[in-house]
Amino acid sequence: MDHDQIVGGERWFRWIGAAGIAVLLAGLALPLTDGDTAFYATVARGALKSGEWVALYSPGGQVFDKPPLTIWLLGLSMAAFGSAEWALRLWHILLALATVFVTYRLARLTLSVRQSLAAALVLLTSGQFFYQSLVPQQDIPLTLFLAMAMYWYLRWEQAADTRAAVLTGISCALAVLSKGLIGMVLPVLVVVVHLALDRPRWPRSWPRHTAAAVLAFFIVAAPWFVVAGLRQGRAFVDTFFLSGALGIGRFFHPALSSPSATPAWTGMLAYLIFLPLGMLPWTGWLWPGLRDGWQARAGGPSVLRFCTVWLLTVLAFLTLSPGDKVIRYLLPAIPAAAVLIGHATDGDRWSKLASRVSIAIGGLLSAALAWLSRQSLPADAAAYLPLVLAFLLPLTAGLIGGALLLFRSQRSQALVFISTLTLIAYGMLTAATVRQWDRISPWRPISRVINQIDAPRVLIMGERSPFAEFYVEHPVEFVDREGLIERWRAESVVAVIPVDALASLAGGPVPVIVGQAPGRLLIIRNF
Repeated sequence: MDHDQIVGGERWFRWIGAAGIAVLLAGLALPLTDGDTAFYATVARGALKSGEWVALYSPGGQVFDKPPLTIWLLGLSMAAFGSAEWALRLWHILLALATVFVTYRLARLTLSVRQSLAAALVLLTSGQFFYQSLVPQQDIPLTLFLAMAMYWYLRWEQAADTRAAVLTGISCALAVLSKGLIGMVLPVLVVVVHLALDRPRWPRSWPRHTAAAVLAFFIVAAPWFVVAGLRQGRAFVDTFFLSGALGIGRFFHPALSSPSATPAWTGMLAYLIFLPLGMLPWTGWLWPGLRDGWQARAGGPSVLRFCTVWLLTVLAFLTLSPGDKVIRYLLPAIPAAAVLIGHATDGDRWSKLASRVSIAIGGLLSAALAWLSRQSLPADAAAYLPLVLAFLLPLTAGLIGGALLLFRSQRSQALVFISTLTLIAYGMLTAATVRQWDRISPWRPISRVINQIDAPRVLIMGERSPFAEFYVEHPVEFVDREGLIERWRAESVVAVIPVDALASLAGGPVPVIVGQAPGRLLIIRNF
């Protein structure tokens, strides 16, 4: 490849990367689409009102089962900008973009500028990373700080720099403050496997530098754990260190209830499916990247080899753990996969294989679209159809069109085409979600009605909904049919009930219907 082609490729990657950042920032307009985000925002709002930022509790009064960093960031955003959805999401998108930058710097330890830009673009446009960037939770912060830890470790291994060792320890501490012990377990496990397989030469100063890294880790991570543990006692210790939601026991039994918990035999296959799925539209280069990275040891320990060990170690850990199998848990491995794919896409060696994989996936998606077009869907499922079509149509076109360009040995054009159509798919999905969401989820329309009523209490018939707790500004209580009838007759309330439950209120105060919502829900009051 001549100089003009290299410069032209870099220019295209920069422009597409800028477009990707713009599309990601356009996601600020999205409503909250994940119940966990609404739950965390409610916890942060409670901390903001109470002024208690150390001993955190869920709305039900239990010890909040996540470390505080994301709640602190949510709280700061709400204090600065209010409770608008874009404010809850802004800090998270910025951390996602920081992860893209760290991935670029990681790639630059061994790859050219063009390859490193490709790695950053692969990360930014990969399906799982892009989606998770718009869903404020703990996984993007964990991924960022783990990638930072791996970057600074490699810098230390190459240059024996005390600063790099300290920054490795600080990055691990921030990962722990993001999601608990896993923030320490994963980087340590990756480095241990790397040492066992590749036997790199550590500098003679490694004991001193290791001590500096460990000290930095405890200075940053320990204070919150100590103070919160003293305040919350045994419940805190169980939650974060023993058998609770984030304790050691989390990795040895399903900590979440079904439906995400799976039988062991299916769990062994889960992440072998999740990884290719999460790396779309770049799945065709995943195996080539892994193969080249694994073989990169021939000239001694390398960054590509380290990224392969990193990816496979996280994959093996999650696969062998009997805990829940959730696709977003793979996020800490995605920066390593992006570096490997960025390297694999730079030559024609793997173009034919990548094109076959891409056209096979595109064919499957085309078949799915054809099948959907012939189905008569129930109303609740049909509400999602505009979102599915808005996303899959351009993504499928990108995969098939890119594969055809690869078959014609137009690799650079194929990468640009796939990236561009993928960003169009994300943009169309974002626009469709903004337009359609209130027809899918009832809680924003419900809250607009209820928040205008001077209601002493709001009763919601059904299971607990974090969306309701976040959007409704009045005290919310979830009740069954008997509880609804009893409270309806005893006090002034506003209630959200299914249409079919209206008849059960006969004999008490006459219901006044003040609104309706998707899912055949009614908003009523008795005063």
